[in-house]
Amino acid sequence: MSAASVLKDALAVISTPSKWAKEAVALDDRDNEVKALSDKAKRFCMVGAIQRVQPSADEYGQAIRHLRTACNGKSIFEFNDTHGHKAVTKAMKRAIRAAEAA
Repeated sequence: MSAASVLKDALAVISTPSKWAKEAVALDDRDNEVKALSDKAKRFCMVGAIQRVQPSADEYGQAIRHLRTACNGKSIFEFNDTHGHKAVTKAMKRAIRAAEAA
């Protein structure tokens, strides 16, 4: 799996607003914070979505670096929590394009 594949799979995890989370890596169906790999996890932030697809440590690092750049100088968590779903998915798509070009 490449960083681009990790990011594409992560984008699929949060493809709709109902699958995306703010202020937590992952939330269950009652909005309780859970780990991204928990069977109870239903919604994810950008980082949680990457964790959910279970990349290798190297793929995770590369994906995070591309995503950090795509967040225009903000931390990934700050960007995720201060922007809407549309902006978050656009940032993920920018990171995918950068990873494919690398």
